[in-house]
Amino acid sequence: MWIVGGIAVQSLSILSLRQASETNGKLVWLVFGLLFFALSIWLISNGLGLELGLTWALTTISVAAYALILYPFVTTKDVGHERVPSRLKKMPNPPSGSKARLALRLFSAGPLYLVAALALSLIVATKPWAIEITRLFTGGLLTPLFWSIGALHATVDESLWRVAYMPVLITAVSALGYFLL
Repeated sequence: MWIVGGIAVQSLSILSLRQASETNGKLVWLVFGLLFFALSIWLISNGLGLELGLTWALTTISVAAYALILYPFVTTKDVGHERVPSRLKKMPNPPSGSKARLALRLFSAGPLYLVAALALSLIVATKPWAIEITRLFTGGLLTPLFWSIGALHATVDESLWRVAYMPVLITAVSALGYFLL
């Protein structure tokens, strides 16, 4: 009963926060949204205990938020290009300039930065700075973080030269660091 009440209050929290982003009385809705969220944590924690309740409260608010965000897409009859506002229909010109430059950027953002991310994560996962399970867990979680930062660099940096040599340099330095550490 506590958990169901907590999830219901989380839905009210999300609706209040959504209302805060859409109206002029933003502060009132923001305060109500945060208070509802705190109340939902308290309700779920009463049902499951503090540690498990906090974990479930953070998980269920994400699921509730996705449900409320996806609801308009499921119920709409208009799907596709007609729903896009006219000011957003025109796509901007890509900054790459040519297909070869775009291919190099995509190759750098994909496999090159993946290898660099794996090399950095390998150092974290194998060097003795903590117990084995912590090292493996942290190294595994850092791989997508490093890769996404690298992919972001490859798509935003205007210098094609840096986009090409940076992942290779990071991989080389990581390999050297692996053998020296």
